[in-house]
Amino acid sequence: MNDTSLARDLVRARLVDLSTMREKLEQISTGPEMVMQAQLEVQAWIEEQEERTYEVSETVGDRTMGKTDEEILVFDMLLGILVKKLAKQN
Repeated sequence: MNDTSLARDLVRARLVDLSTMREKLEQISTGPEMVMQAQLEVQAWIEEQEERTYEVSETVGDRTMGKTDEEILVFDMLLGILVKKLAKQN
């Protein structure tokens, strides 16, 4: 392969890379909307789960509910839910 053909191949490859980056940039611009929608869905899910948990707590007479430690959900679980929501939208 001579220098000229190598240069042409490099230019073509660079144009393909730039095109790919442009497509990814366009996809990223719709990302915040999807994240906001997923955030709203996760927030609604959390509120629903809290309501159910308090109802069960009242039924079984658990007086420890309402404490800060019981209200905190594990970050990994929330992140997993968010990732699944985003994956479904793609």
